[in-house]
Amino acid sequence: MKDSYEIEKPSSDLNYLTIGIKYIVLFIVLFLASWIAIPLFIANGRATRINPVTEFLAENAFLFSILISLSVVVWFIYRIRKKYTLGEVFKIDFNDSDQILNIKTVNLANNQEKNNYYNYKNLSYKFYNSKDALFGKQRILHILNNGKTVHEINFDRTAWCRNERIDKLIEKIKTGYNNV
Repeated sequence: MKDSYEIEKPSSDLNYLTIGIKYIVLFIVLFLASWIAIPLFIANGRATRINPVTEFLAENAFLFSILISLSVVVWFIYRIRKKYTLGEVFKIDFNDSDQILNIKTVNLANNQEKNNYYNYKNLSYKFYNSKDALFGKQRILHILNNGKTVHEINFDRTAWCRNERIDKLIEKIKTGYNNV
């Protein structure tokens, strides 16, 4: 038996130039903010009492500003790279006769589609419900192959929330296909 779940293929108008501009601006803003914030946040007590760490940071504020800015930008680049490497899931096919799960993804940086095939016996799923003031209720699915996360789907922050059969997919994963 084959069962398929699909949304419209995601697209993005981002390219490498716009991503580069975004991270250059982020670096400049973080650099200026940390240049001001380093002496203010680390000072202990009144301004007349300066501890050795504050004195060292104040003398080398340029170096630490660059270090802080680069570390935050590298962390964001790592997350974006991971997201683009995994791709955005737009189709899930369960093939019960062959015991194969086919997940179609698209890389939003270059619009390349990729088919990912996984054996049911190697798969496991983790389903999270979270709720916060900023994003509200979220249902997040982690698809794991041999214990390593290969895909992550946030149903409520992507086009999956408009799929008519989304509740059936979630129920199928929670009950029948967890560690098959």
